[in-house]
Amino acid sequence: MPELRLASAMTRPLPPAAPSASVTTVPLDLERMRRAGAGDTAAQAWLMTQVMSRVRRIARAFLRSSADADDAAQLALLAILESASTYRGEAAVEAWARRIAVRTVLRYVKQQRREGAPVAPESAIDEEVAQAPHQPPFEALPREARAYLDALPEAQRDVIILHHALDYSIDEIAGMTDVSPDTVKSRLRLGIGALRKQVRQDMAVGRKRTA
Repeated sequence: MPELRLASAMTRPLPPAAPSASVTTVPLDLERMRRAGAGDTAAQAWLMTQVMSRVRRIARAFLRSSADADDAAQLALLAILESASTYRGEAAVEAWARRIAVRTVLRYVKQQRREGAPVAPESAIDEEVAQAPHQPPFEALPREARAYLDALPEAQRDVIILHHALDYSIDEIAGMTDVSPDTVKSRLRLGIGALRKQVRQDMAVGRKRTA
């Protein structure tokens, strides 16, 4: 069922922040990134191959419209290319690119929300929930995941999508959103608490999802 991952999030405790670990960067990756930043087309093509699927997945998780998701993904890929010369090997290329992609997509989402565009997750977030690991045998939620997420404050909704749908760690989300791990955990707790309250209310009144 698409919402089982979200149901799991409502019942299990938050994991602790992962300890810092040293990152070993392949020298060839550093060279490729240097060349990509200098405009080498082969190196840029390699970089796009490494990050494109993840960037598209991030965009689809946050944006309802396929056209908007494509636009956001294109902006994120462009931002990654433009930032290639700044890569110093402190993290793996994919992790470095994910941070840029999330920041770019979230900026796009905020702009769309200001303009009144429909950006609440729809089918894409349900698919991410369904594909995520660790799905216990929970019954389906009374409503679709997006209906509950729509009611949350933006900051809480964003971290829940990043953590429970896209499977990023607390520390990764903190780096992507420029807040502390404690702030991420607080937003997750508040958001999950609000989701649980919505579900309890729906169950109390016998609410069922519409066809």
